[in-house]
Amino acid sequence: MSERTLVVGGGLAGLLAARRHQRAGHRVVLLEAGNPVGGAIADVRIARDPDDGSTSTDPAAQLVLNAGAEAYSIGSGAVDALVAELGLAEQVVSPREGLSSRVVSAAGVHRAPGGSLLGIPGRPLAADVRAALGLRGALRARLERLLPASVGARPGATVAEVVRTRLGAAVLERLVAPVVGGVHSADPATLEFAAASPQLSAGLAEHGSLVAAVRHLRGRSTGSAGTRVHTLAPSLGALPAALNEQFLAAGGIVRTSVVATAATRDATGWQVRTASGETLEADRLVLACPPDTAHDLLTAQSGEQPAGVTGEQAAGVTGPAARIAAAIPQTPSAPVRLVVLVLDAPALDSFPSGTGALVAPGTAGIRAKALTHASAKWAHVQRAAREAFPSAASPHVVRLSFGRPNEELPDPAGIVDLALADAARILGVPLPPEQLLASRVIDWERAMRQPRPGHRAALDALTAILREEPSLELVGSWRAGTGIDAIVRADAAPSP
Repeated sequence: MSERTLVVGGGLAGLLAARRHQRAGHRVVLLEAGNPVGGAIADVRIARDPDDGSTSTDPAAQLVLNAGAEAYSIGSGAVDALVAELGLAEQVVSPREGLSSRVVSAAGVHRAPGGSLLGIPGRPLAADVRAALGLRGALRARLERLLPASVGARPGATVAEVVRTRLGAAVLERLVAPVVGGVHSADPATLEFAAASPQLSAGLAEHGSLVAAVRHLRGRSTGSAGTRVHTLAPSLGALPAALNEQFLAAGGIVRTSVVATAATRDATGWQVRTASGETLEADRLVLACPPDTAHDLLTAQSGEQPAGVTGEQAAGVTGPAARIAAAIPQTPSAPVRLVVLVLDAPALDSFPSGTGALVAPGTAGIRAKALTHASAKWAHVQRAAREAFPSAASPHVVRLSFGRPNEELPDPAGIVDLALADAARILGVPLPPEQLLASRVIDWERAMRQPRPGHRAALDALTAILREEPSLELVGSWRAGTGIDAIVRADAAPSP
């Protein structure tokens, strides 16, 4: 009889794990607390102006956009390979050619330097770097290659420590901080460097210099980070949808709106208790959920506690499982509030900020941490906006994100007006309220994790402990790293 595998969590990591175990011949059941599956890869539908004679329930009259992750890195080729395998190759689209992104700071708005990683430039004296940093800041960054590799690279060092020590304050504040805040939803002063970019951490040790490591990793590429990506048309939601469809077609079972409350282990295997009181049994268990949820599942009591039995024994977490629960690093999450604006704005036809912009913390007059000019970056989004809003002279789609660590999210009641004002400042064009065609506010409470100092060492220790319990697997971005590419690569070479 084939092994039974139970996967808790239906985000990308859970879907990939379910697919992998199914291909190994296991009978797989996937549980997802929400509905539908896909996690942070989700769609949002925005209705066009009712004056056009349509209704919001008519799919043809709606603009379908990414409500979470909007693209994936193409550096490793792992996601493109997966997409092709799923039969989605014809839906792959690249960003519009000839555009770059911007960085916004107290120094102004500048083109994001090409050939950089995590905001760290591979060519500090290039014209785009000098424009953002000033000559003094660029020269300071150029000196980094003369420093010993050990400088600033202590175990557990934060991004701010490493970058300020090796490259100077200008690189940290004007280039790295916008990337860390906008992409990782984190503070460089508390984000562990080795966790934020394992490639750069390893590259510093190998090449003796961050600048040299960036140049090695980026090769001859001179495009900004925002252009080294692909997405799917009409939206990236096609990826989890295809994974789910393939899994179901091969006999897998997906149960949505099922909340797991406890996971216990005995001699016969794993038992997972649900909020409805159901108990599911399996030979293997995959926890594809946030680290705090995984910890709570492994330490929760699954039923009545017999007299004289400790909570740990009742929860079934004696031995390796208890050590696993205790070893899970509890990386805090940063809530993010997204605002999608559909604008009738001819002034945006020239794409004044290219594909979008990342904003440095503390930039006066701007609360948003990032802006994506989606209809500039993606030609298919511009076409879809024109179809969904045919009465508009020049429809554009702009997406702004709010939410930095230790910062209160803007009030939803006034956030659309705030987003309009921030977009106007970032894009450098007036955007009066009468140009607003439609808007949508989306909240992500727990999608972004902030690895603190010691996270990488804690993951290494967790991996070693997991080897003692091969029937349990922990997956997700908190282990793999930020981004779709990192999760796909981790699934291709899963850790214990």
